[in-house]
Amino acid sequence: MFHWAAVIGLSVVALLVAGAVVLSIWHPASTLKGPEALRWSPVRHVPTAMPLTPWLDETGAAKPFERTVADTRVALETARAGIDPDPVTRASHVNLVAPREWPLDESCGGVARAGVLLIHGLSDSPFTMRDLGTTLATLPERCLLVRSILLPGHGTVPGDLLRVDENAWRAAVRYGVESFADRVDRVHVVGYSLGATLAVDLVLNAKPTTPAVASLVLLAPALGADNRFPIHKIPFGFDMFAGGLALAAGFGPERDWLRIDEDLDFARYESFPLVSLRQLMTLMGETVAAPRPLPMPVFMAVAAEDSVIDTKAALTFFEKWATSPDSRLLLMAAPATLAARADEIAPLAADTTRVACVQGAAPLVEGCTPRAAGLKASCPFGGGSGACVTELGHLALPVAPGNPHYGRDGSYRTCLAYAHPGDEARYCGCAAPPQRAASALCQGVTPATTSVRLGEPTREQEKAQTPLAVRLTYNPAYARLALGLADFLK
Repeated sequence: MFHWAAVIGLSVVALLVAGAVVLSIWHPASTLKGPEALRWSPVRHVPTAMPLTPWLDETGAAKPFERTVADTRVALETARAGIDPDPVTRASHVNLVAPREWPLDESCGGVARAGVLLIHGLSDSPFTMRDLGTTLATLPERCLLVRSILLPGHGTVPGDLLRVDENAWRAAVRYGVESFADRVDRVHVVGYSLGATLAVDLVLNAKPTTPAVASLVLLAPALGADNRFPIHKIPFGFDMFAGGLALAAGFGPERDWLRIDEDLDFARYESFPLVSLRQLMTLMGETVAAPRPLPMPVFMAVAAEDSVIDTKAALTFFEKWATSPDSRLLLMAAPATLAARADEIAPLAADTTRVACVQGAAPLVEGCTPRAAGLKASCPFGGGSGACVTELGHLALPVAPGNPHYGRDGSYRTCLAYAHPGDEARYCGCAAPPQRAASALCQGVTPATTSVRLGEPTREQEKAQTPLAVRLTYNPAYARLALGLADFLK
């Protein structure tokens, strides 16, 4: 006889234990024994009064985009006062994370041929899409009217993610597309990570928009999580997992958080709540549950080594459902990855008209068959200045190397693997100088001095004493991505 009660009981215990283990790995300081900077803070982890629908007026009607941008900026000034107490710094950050519209080139005579809507990822802000916005708005003779939106819960403090759900994000995307109605008759929707999932969801699960969606550009799309930890498929899985987090956190306010960090990045949250993972998985589940050929061309760009999304699911989605002959796939992969995943990639790459691969960026090397020289190269995507770029990853795709914050010489590095007690020297050695100066973890600490490996590091690489394993936050092959988009949107 099959004892369902026993199975359910064991599942509950497993998820409780899993929650405790995840909590101890992702933010061990939540036991309240770590430094103050890594603990729950009412300034960062409690929701602000930021409006969730700044695009609606007092009657519930949609505002013109220009007014939405202005009203959002005002609200951001108030919502960010706690984390940005200096008014000059706050004004600068608001300008960078707020939604915006790029001006049309003077040669367009004020007439746009099509719209482009940029949708950022989970815990991000429109700043992540800023380089792409400039690239697309300045394409010669295209006259693209480019706008970015701020998804609810973003751009302020991590605590604001606690009070939004996937339907609020869906509403923001629909507003973003329909805000073009008085300017153009078609819109290209460009989404990154969660933004890409929302773009697909808009086309597959929502009523048609006015203006119509002309094409989708999907960068590192989150289109499957079954190969990760599919607790969304277990009855009451998230509730039981949340119970494990609460138990590990001593039922304090940390129970809502998968990570608690200093939140030094003005444009992307470092702390991350469990509810956001739940919403993302719900959205992905509803998107992939309604599979059918997409009725418009799709441009997809994926880094094969991406550790956040299910790259296999994304590539399968393109192969099965992006059926237009005008669809394009740009796969960025280190030569060793192309060799290791040849059985998966080679059949897809046989479609040479629609599929292209980049396997190096110093110089640019294309082709889906790994080159012998590339297999021997230790830094196929660039080196120099004590840093070796071994592969691309999730955070890198939409960001140009010259980005002042995330770029090659930027003011911020993603070093969260080392942001816990006992590893301060490596964290401070990894961090960029401005970030190091702002971090409470680095006060009085001598930074580790060793070589740096930029890419999508594994746990084993992060545990190694040398080199420092840093998540890459810019795309060394950004110019190739821009070239592909220019050809796609011609």
